Amino acid sequence: MPSLYEALTWTVDEPAEPHHYVFHSNGELIANGTRLPTRRPEDAGVPYANPHAGFDDGRVLICVAAPDGAPYFYLDRTISSTSRQPVHVVAPNGAPIGSINVEIGGISGMFSVLSGKRGSVFVLSDANRHRMATYTSPSMRKPRAGGTLADSSGAEIAHLAVDRSPNAPRRRCKTMHLRHPLPEPLRTLVIATPIAVEMMISSPLRVMP
Repeated sequence: MPSLYEALTWTVDEPAEPHHYVFHSNGELIANGTRLPTRRPEDAGVPYANPHAGFDDGRVLICVAAPDGAPYFYLDRTISSTSRQPVHVVAPNGAPIGSINVEIGGISGMFSVLSGKRGSVFVLSDANRHRMATYTSPSMRKPRAGGTLADSSGAEIAHLAVDRSPNAPRRRCKTMHLRHPLPEPLRTLVIATPIAVEMMISSPLRVMP
């Protein structure tokens, strides 16, 4: 069974609580994505965790790890009501791998998305903020059509199919189909994309009609 970094096709499912994911290929578990607890900045000087909240609502931190628990990478996002915050993709040693952020495209782009004419566009950048790829999500008119990932030259490198989760019928599962093996850090950014997109959209959008 190929690992997450060897497979060309895999499915990301969210079978239980939000922000807890399983990656599987041909029915075999190849990775887990688990939300980790974080502490609010104002609690930093307190010698114990906040007993009233398991998670900091202003920050979401997810660890994607092999089945044996060894971390592959982390996804880290701070939630802000005043600015668009990217999802940072971080190596187990703390080194930045890159980031994923939504691209609005001005007023016309925003109206195109809201009217359902096209899907949202997300930019995958390396640690130096160089644009490596884009992901275009399905439009609201065709939510099950799937999305596409294209490299910086515009060539399609992967397709992300969307379907109902077999484990939770009102949730989505997403299957990534790579056209060919990808170099780093692009490979890790592509693996991170389905979860990063979920981290940037509101929870109701995770529910299938």
